[in-house]
Amino acid sequence: MYSAYAIANAFIRRAQEGRLPHLNSMKLQKLMYFTQAWHLRVKGFPLIDDTFIRGANGPILPSIHHQAKRYGMRSITQTIQALSGDDDQDERWIPILQKDDASALDLVDVICERYGCLSWRELSALTHLPGSAWSQGQADDSPITNAQIRNDPTL
Repeated sequence: MYSAYAIANAFIRRAQEGRLPHLNSMKLQKLMYFTQAWHLRVKGFPLIDDTFIRGANGPILPSIHHQAKRYGMRSITQTIQALSGDDDQDERWIPILQKDDASALDLVDVICERYGCLSWRELSALTHLPGSAWSQGQADDSPITNAQIRNDPTL
């Protein structure tokens, strides 16, 4: 599994390279949701080591929301940094996918090809379809389980 930051940075890098148009915070959230769903269906276990919640505009990862919200509806231009260290020294680093993890890298590319041309509103509409994992609860920041994501019939 990867941190949400590593998966987010994979999409942000593709946007920086011009391979993913108009990547704002909301679009990033939806692409990450689809990535998790596809990985759960194909591999049977999560790719992202974080929990999606039911936000008003669909599934979100709070950790990514807090990092990307400063962009609002503007395109995300910088990768996300993580902070680690001890009491004496803090260190910033950019979480990324392992270069030799062809499966994860290919999945991000497939998600970009399949959903990347859609706007955040179109992606959000997909996550709001009747029967979706998001629709199985109230938009009250309640968690969406990996089982609900895996079994989402709308994907």
